[in-house]
Amino acid sequence: MNNENNDMRVYVVNLLETSQERKRKIALLHYELEHPARTSEDEMISAMALGHGAGSGSSHSDGHISDKTLYIALNYQNRADKLNADIKQEIVVQLVELEREQKRLDYYISLLNERQAKAIQFFYEKELTQGEVKKLMGLSAKTVRKLKKEALDALVVMYEFISDFS
Repeated sequence: MNNENNDMRVYVVNLLETSQERKRKIALLHYELEHPARTSEDEMISAMALGHGAGSGSSHSDGHISDKTLYIALNYQNRADKLNADIKQEIVVQLVELEREQKRLDYYISLLNERQAKAIQFFYEKELTQGEVKKLMGLSAKTVRKLKKEALDALVVMYEFISDFS
């Protein structure tokens, strides 16, 4: 096995081993996009514009909002909106990359023959031991090892083929 082939094998095994963590991150990022933690504009303006209380030594009467305070609140609102948009953009960029990587892996696994795909699923998605996979698939330990190796080899070939176009 040449060094380049070995590097690709390490890469593929790493993708498989980190698949569950990647799926969790994707789910978390989707949640954050759907439920952003942010303060509404009305809450922010109210908090800043009406921040003066009676007895605070202010020369303004109760309920009076100075133009300066309102300007600061609106400026803060604009900055908060930009910050929220920037955070959302960062989430989207990371989400797109993680989903692209996971979808490619899932698709390549779907191109394996049924037994190879099942072996990969048992070893990496369900994190089963060789003995557990042997029992579930009704195969000998040697056949399970061979099946896993063949599946990994096939995935490496797919990733190497596509890397030639990158």
